Amino acid sequence: MASRLILINGVPASGKSTLARDWCERHAGGLPWCLDVDAIRATLGGWRDDLSAAGLAARDIAVAGVAVHLRAGRDVVVPQYLRRPDFIDRLEAAASTRGALFIETALTIDPATAQRRFADRAAEAGIDRHGELQAEMTAIVREFEVFLASRPRAIRLAAGADTLSALEAAISAREAEQRS
Repeated sequence: MASRLILINGVPASGKSTLARDWCERHAGGLPWCLDVDAIRATLGGWRDDLSAAGLAARDIAVAGVAVHLRAGRDVVVPQYLRRPDFIDRLEAAASTRGALFIETALTIDPATAQRRFADRAAEAGIDRHGELQAEMTAIVREFEVFLASRPRAIRLAAGADTLSALEAAISAREAEQRS
């Protein structure tokens, strides 16, 4: 079986990182990598002084790491909030170059739940490497839905209690589609 690069896209606090960690734990025997681009960004000196440059540098580092891990035959899961296709395209190209299966998913969530989760996370975190919301959560969710309309291959997963099973089913379906 080919290695897989699984993108879990979604608005802040939709559960992307938790889902990615849970999936990697379930498949721990294969040493999958839960690649948190925000964590990479937070390790760059001065990242808070220039969030944009630090974010772009973190994405470059992430793509290089993806290539190495896929080349070793291991899966990579990337939980990341994305509203433009450029980084998604880079991830897909990295997977293609390594003969890996690229699976693009998107967590969907209602704005009120996402807002509550975001506030809870901020209260627990102290220093939040994810940053602050740039708009009201309702507007963020609406903007994300508009972006998803341009991503017909993205598999939508409802954020909630059984999201891990839904992700497993989506991966199996995409693998079956690839084989046929």
